[in-house]
Amino acid sequence: MEKRFFLVFTMLSLLLSMGIPTQAASIVSSDTNSSEAGNNGIGRVEISTIPLPDEVKVLESSTYTYSGKVLIIYKTENDILTADFWNIGVLNDNGTNFKIIYSGVIPTKPKSPGIRIMPFQDNKRVLLGDYVLECSPNIDNSLSTTLVPVEFPSILVDDSDTFKHWSEIIIAPDNKHMSWTMLRSDIGAAAAIGVLERHTDNYVLEDVQLISTIHALENDPNNPGFFIPKPLRGGEVKQFVKGGNAISIVGGMYYSTPDSLVQDLNSESVTQITYTPGYNETTIFSPDERLGMVMTTRFSEQTDPAIFGLMPRPYGIYTSTDMMYLQYTYAVTGVRNFREGNVGPALIDINRSMHQDGYQGVQLTTDEDWVYYSPMSWHPNGKRAMWLEVLRGSDGSQKRVQKAKLLDYKPKKTVPIKPTTDDIPYGIKDLTVLDSVYGNVDGKIAGKHSGYLYYKRTGSSLFSGQSEVQYVNFSDDGVNFYNGFEKTNSSLASESRYEANVQLTGDKQGEMNFRATFSPMTGPTPASLLFDTDIDGKPKSYGYATYNGVTLNIEDLLE
Repeated sequence: MEKRFFLVFTMLSLLLSMGIPTQAASIVSSDTNSSEAGNNGIGRVEISTIPLPDEVKVLESSTYTYSGKVLIIYKTENDILTADFWNIGVLNDNGTNFKIIYSGVIPTKPKSPGIRIMPFQDNKRVLLGDYVLECSPNIDNSLSTTLVPVEFPSILVDDSDTFKHWSEIIIAPDNKHMSWTMLRSDIGAAAAIGVLERHTDNYVLEDVQLISTIHALENDPNNPGFFIPKPLRGGEVKQFVKGGNAISIVGGMYYSTPDSLVQDLNSESVTQITYTPGYNETTIFSPDERLGMVMTTRFSEQTDPAIFGLMPRPYGIYTSTDMMYLQYTYAVTGVRNFREGNVGPALIDINRSMHQDGYQGVQLTTDEDWVYYSPMSWHPNGKRAMWLEVLRGSDGSQKRVQKAKLLDYKPKKTVPIKPTTDDIPYGIKDLTVLDSVYGNVDGKIAGKHSGYLYYKRTGSSLFSGQSEVQYVNFSDDGVNFYNGFEKTNSSLASESRYEANVQLTGDKQGEMNFRATFSPMTGPTPASLLFDTDIDGKPKSYGYATYNGVTLNIEDLLE
């Protein structure tokens, strides 16, 4: 069988949570970490908590609508124990003018992760994942609602390898195109796009295309035993941008750790937005697309897994699959549950994030006990943004809605809406292509100048696998050379370990010489770093990575 590899990123589903009283507003520091800040800095940012009605006992999610209202989905004391019963309401972002627009059962379908709220641009409908809530005359002043089911392609839903037929859902500003990420037991995740057509009794996703790279490493027909790497696309979809003809996604390019990317739909272009060696996820862009909010570990020094990405390695994002969920569990799940730290969000200037070395942006975290929780959204005026936070250790039972007000920033015009294209140059209309995926890998990638890297992976899923990378005088430019190895053994139920001994020589100097051992990724303290003595007499975790004058030690990370 031809051996092929698919790189994926998955996210956890949202947990239930409770509404939290408002707090006084605070001003966080300006975006002034360069000499150009006076000209293009973001300026002062006022952060406050949006007050919610007393009847909100369990808050599930919140987002801005296209009209600037705050849309929330929640449970009250009367229905908190009733399965699938939800209330949906709107209010101003100062907590006033609350209005309930829906109360009732929204049945959870098999293979569904639950419920989301994604307003349509027409401000008359809300995409809930498996349903569309139609509001008349509109969301803000709804007098009646209709809950209409969404039909996903049966070839994807009924596939035995699909265990969640969606994990993320987004609706394009043309009110027609929908993109989603599905979770699968064989390859982890795949992204798709289709046209959401209203029929008599339901909405049907038609003209569906896969927009993920399904075969990332293909056999080289002219060089037996070697792979040809293909551009990576797909991942968790989070937002339509560029007027509806690109998608902000989680992915990776430069580092071996996840970053935020923009994937064009009308061309083959993929653009990296964030450039920090730690853990970054999707950017949610402002209406003028000059600013963004990013879930990131960059401001959490003791939980930022930057040591794994500090020294760039050739095709590192292809070969680091088995580290992705470990990093997420350590730096995100662990921080939400018990470990001190934060995961942002960061407020960034998009251009500076892409082009300015060392750019960090503005930290929006104001309380070390509260941790970012998805989703993020922007007010249509481009001067206010909103996100959820969860109280650490509350198991998702206590959430609050945070608002950032940009006091000095002057937005440009909103990016014009354009019809989302169906002519996607890399789109795959044959959905049976998923049947050809083979998760194990064993082969080489040649350096463009000399040497090669050898990559082998075996595993039963994204969460459990063994991989090894060997660098043999690998060079793409004839100036910088890689030698050494990386090994990963990841497991949900037992200890996981990463080991690296890699040297980079030439104009660029670097070294990775460390190992990291984690506790099981389940239980009350998932993916804790272990430092006790191993059978070889050395600590289970020790060592360092160094590159470009920066040295990071594994011992500096929290257990």
